[in-house]
Amino acid sequence: MPYEIHDTSHVEKRARERGFTVEQATLTVNSPDRILKTPPRRGNQGGMLWLFFRAFEDRILVVVAEIKLNDCWIITGYWEPV
Repeated sequence: MPYEIHDTSHVEKRARERGFTVEQATLTVNSPDRILKTPPRRGNQGGMLWLFFRAFEDRILVVVAEIKLNDCWIITGYWEPV
């Protein structure tokens, strides 16, 4: 079941700056190739922070998101250096 994505205004700005789309970030969270839990840290909504990884052609998008139950707040994203 996909996450319920909330307020993407911050990630929209980062996406424009870093050359990915909100759709790619959402797909990365909902269907990742790999997930990494960060050292225990709570986000602003009381959820835990996770890193989601997904390959797009020859690059890997890393998305930082706060997850609380089925809710998701995408914080930022960036392309992993190759």
